[in-house]
Amino acid sequence: MSLIISSNFAASYAARQLEINDDNLRNSLNKLSSGKRIVRPNDDAGGMAVQLKMKAAVNRGFAAKNNIQNAISLLQTQDGVLQTATSVIDRIAELKAMTNDPTKNSGDLQNYNEEYQVLRQQLLDLQSEAFNGINMFSATHGVTDGNQSGVFEVFTTEQGNSTNAPSVTINSVYLASQNSSTTSTGTAGALVNASISAGFSGDVTSTTSGGIADASLTMDSILVDLQNLANARAENGALQSRLGFSYDQASVSKSNMEAARSRIIDVDIAEESTKFATYQILTQASASILSQANQTGRTALQLLMP
Repeated sequence: MSLIISSNFAASYAARQLEINDDNLRNSLNKLSSGKRIVRPNDDAGGMAVQLKMKAAVNRGFAAKNNIQNAISLLQTQDGVLQTATSVIDRIAELKAMTNDPTKNSGDLQNYNEEYQVLRQQLLDLQSEAFNGINMFSATHGVTDGNQSGVFEVFTTEQGNSTNAPSVTINSVYLASQNSSTTSTGTAGALVNASISAGFSGDVTSTTSGGIADASLTMDSILVDLQNLANARAENGALQSRLGFSYDQASVSKSNMEAARSRIIDVDIAEESTKFATYQILTQASASILSQANQTGRTALQLLMP
């Protein structure tokens, strides 16, 4: 090869290699310092797009878990109200049983009636109980519209309310109403029916009429109320159990999604540190060779010296 001084191809090649090795070194350093395998889109364009979608899914999964927990809290609060209502009806049944004592006169029955009337009002008050300002009980029987109070649709995955997304519906519960029917079966559909009907209000007028002594308020009708409350609490417990499993599934899905994203975005420190050491050596070698290549022109100058 000819000895020339106007061009230095060896130095140009060495400079190009130094540029490449230095870029690789910097990129490796960025990966190690950030812990990410993809720090620039050109590192893995497809992987970057996939991990961004997975990251959004993980965030939605976290929100779904919170929503499920809030729904469980609502059901637990609602069950607390139903438990209180059951205790109230149990006390009303006890008062009714005491009115069946033939040795009690109307004055004695009126004393029982005083407690009965305030217990009735307590049941009406329970109907208006709310959770975070949201009514837990519906104002009418048979409400199925999720936009109405007392009906809750809880979406249990990161898909949210997208088409065909899985969800759990908390059906409406009609606890009590002032205008409930006085029959044992009732027409208003409230859980507490005969025990709270307006027909039983007022003073006791005899051992068979008025207030708690009224013959229309039978022990059978009170037992129906107790059974309705027991059924409602059983359904409430079943929903809590289902949402508990839904929460477990949402947690597993979120963890698996995070693991899948990690395999795409996170750097293997052991492998990358090996690459970093290689790029560091190559960069230092390229710089040294470039320095040597820049000296080749001096050989031609030596030939020109006298």
